[in-house]
Parts: sequence; C-alpha cells; structure tokens
Amino acid sequence: MRTARRLRSALLVVPALAVAAAIGPVAVTGPAGPGALRPHAAGASLRDEEAAMPGTAVGMYTDDSVAHQVSSFTINPKMVSCGVGTLAPGGDSSGPFAMLMYSTRIDSYTVDKEAGEIRATGRMRSITKMGSSVVEDAEHDFLAIAAATVPHGGFAQAVHSGGDRFDVHFSTPFWDQYNPMCTPSTVAAGKCRFGGELLMGHVFMPH
Repeated sequence: MRTARRLRSALLVVPALAVAAAIGPVAVTGPAGPGALRPHAAGASLRDEEAAMPGTAVGMYTDDSVAHQVSSFTINPKMVSCGVGTLAPGGDSSGPFAMLMYSTRIDSYTVDKEAGEIRATGRMRSITKMGSSVVEDAEHDFLAIAAATVPHGGFAQAVHSGGDRFDVHFSTPFWDQYNPMCTPSTVAAGKCRFGGELLMGHVFMPH
C-alpha cells in the first residue's frame, strides 16, 4: 500500500544555530599596480547583473511550506533547481531532512516583463532524504514561478527587503496532497508547493 511508505510525522525542526563571526583585515598577495585585481567588500560588485542576468532569478527563501528552513533556488532557461535542508554532520547523513530538486528538461520558459514574472515548466528530479536514508528519488512534472516586486529591479535590490518570491509546484508518489508535509498548491490543483518570499537574492527582469 502506497501510504504505508509515506512518512506521517512532521518535519523535525532543528533549533536555529546562532553563529557569531568576526572577520579581520585580509592580506592580498599578488601583483600590485593600477591593473591588479583586488577583492571587493561584501555585498559590492562591479558586475552589471541587470545586463547579465535578465529573465533569471537566484536566491534563498523560506515559509511554512519548507518548515521555515532556509532554502535555495535558481531559475534560468537551462536549469531550475531548489534545495531544502537543515543541519547535518556530513558524510552519508544529510541531517533530519534534506531535499534536492533540479530540472532534467525545460519544456517552456516565459518571461513576462509587464507582470514581473518568470514561469518555467518541464521535468524535474527530486531526491528526498532523511538521515542516511533516501525516502524517494523520483522524476516528475513541475511548474516554477519567480515573481519580482517590480518589473525593473536590479542588483541594488539583491539584498532582499521584501516582496520577490519563488515557488515550485509539483507532485510525486511521496509528495502528494495526502502527505501531511505537503503544502497544497493554489496554482496547480492537486500539487504540492515549496516556496516563499526571498531572504536573499533577486528576480532579475529585463528592461
């Protein structure tokens, strides 16, 4: 019976680990002079993300759908990915819960500049692991949506101040509407949703 293999307990939520780090001056060795490459301060960049990354998104998000675990994602014409995890000792164990999702095929990729939205569909592989055990390794259809706060945002908003979000809608034999850990999608009927507002990153829309 399929439901016998389904985990019926809630996700184990690991208490937040507070980490304090002090970073001192960094010595850089190498050629000196006007043409020498030098590191930039954290959060600074000379790259023009608006020009280099229009119609893509990258970042980290959280909400109830991932038990408020910090989760990462990417969405671009060649790859859609999502990762959810907690603390882990390493080795064979990935902690109480970990999930890796990545596209194996992109069927459609639409950038709606006026709506400030990116939508991708296709096939995706999802690997769900608890401790050292793989609960499920499945391939399935997906719908991923990245929504910008405003249609014409850029790198200046890459350190998130609220608004941008990412969601992936999907289902597998394990992740279905009867799984108590599934947050039902309001976009794709009968599917589950992972997603939330961005903590870091940005949805880059073309001008």
